Amino acid sequence: MIKIFIEAGKPSTSEYVFIKTLVTRILDIDSGKFKIECVDGKDNLDKAANIFKTNSEEGGINLIVFDADFPANKGGFKVRQEFLQQRMAELGIEAELFLFPNHNDDGDFEYLLEQLTQSERHKLFFDCFGDYETCLGSNYLTPNRKGKLHTYISAMPMSKTKRDKLGQGEWQFENTDYWDLNKPYLDPLKEFFLHWIE
Repeated sequence: MIKIFIEAGKPSTSEYVFIKTLVTRILDIDSGKFKIECVDGKDNLDKAANIFKTNSEEGGINLIVFDADFPANKGGFKVRQEFLQQRMAELGIEAELFLFPNHNDDGDFEYLLEQLTQSERHKLFFDCFGDYETCLGSNYLTPNRKGKLHTYISAMPMSKTKRDKLGQGEWQFENTDYWDLNKPYLDPLKEFFLHWIE
């Protein structure tokens, strides 16, 4: 079994839904070939250590897909890569590693999503949101990237049924009016999954 370990704490998150959508619908990989495991943060690998070990003993492959983060939050690609490799060695677990956004740069899952928005098609939204951030200035806290992306998808026209599922991470990733999952920026992650899962 291929196990994909992500930082999200539960399946009802945009990160979980995005990975599942990408692998099953975009890459057309059978959902029976893999399972997504939620670790609930980079500092909780120890809590999942037995899952890693059991899967390895049974001949499975473990994939870790976490955020590289930024120097501002004590991360960054090299820092996070070294941290995770050290933790894996300490815990005696084996896994292949991919760090959002593209396994090369500093960033996170939300940074990747931001690159995948239909920004030209929805230029008005991003222009207005930029004006909103400027208007708030330093007098108020502006929404972080996750808040901005949630506002983006929440602003889109959709049925009440689909809108009700936004809070469960169902951000309509397969909808090409909102997201472009064919952008080259996503290629490193696609190649990672295709290499290890197919």
